Amino acid sequence: MYSYPILNVPNFNASHKQIGLFEEKQDTGVIPETSTPEREPMPKPPLLAALLLTVFSGAASGASYGDTSPIYAGGGAGRMQFNADCGGPRQCKGQDNGSGKLFAGFNFAPFSVWQGSELTSSLELVGYRGGKASLGQRGAASFGGAGLSYRISSRETDAVSVHARVGMTRLSGKFDGASSASTGVTGGVGMAYALDKHLSLTADYDLLRASFGALARTHVHLLTLGAAYKF
Repeated sequence: MYSYPILNVPNFNASHKQIGLFEEKQDTGVIPETSTPEREPMPKPPLLAALLLTVFSGAASGASYGDTSPIYAGGGAGRMQFNADCGGPRQCKGQDNGSGKLFAGFNFAPFSVWQGSELTSSLELVGYRGGKASLGQRGAASFGGAGLSYRISSRETDAVSVHARVGMTRLSGKFDGASSASTGVTGGVGMAYALDKHLSLTADYDLLRASFGALARTHVHLLTLGAAYKF
């Protein structure tokens, strides 16, 4: 009797799974998950620039009407009154024949302090030009100068707003032919009536403090009517 050697037949049923051959793909109905690439964090400089742009672009909405620039400019004309210490028991007083001022400012983003309020702060450059005021026997006085003020305004209605300002002013004055200059505190109040989203009518009262040579502790009261334009 012959004995036949037993052939070592490979197990295809197992091997094809191991080597990936003849494997049937089954449709399980489940969509395989794909890894989502991680987003890189937004760079800080563009983010900071976006925040600053949001703040400054929102400044225009602090006006009575939106979609205007935060930059504004205007001017006014009126009368000025001097009250000065002339060294005697009585103060020197006088009114000029016409004064005026020009201003330009930048509105910051509006904010609210109490419910329903809308306040807007701004930095304002102001230039003053006073006429000649007669001080009786003491002679005549005049002044001019410029200053920087912080202004805050409150919108009362869609058209009406009130404001107040405080700052420093450098004034040059002439009294009885002698010129001098000084720096002093300035303050004021006013109101504005918006004709449209750009143009407003203004009324302002400014109090300036300075010293012009022999005129120590001079107070200049300036009342003006004018207009302002939001770009």
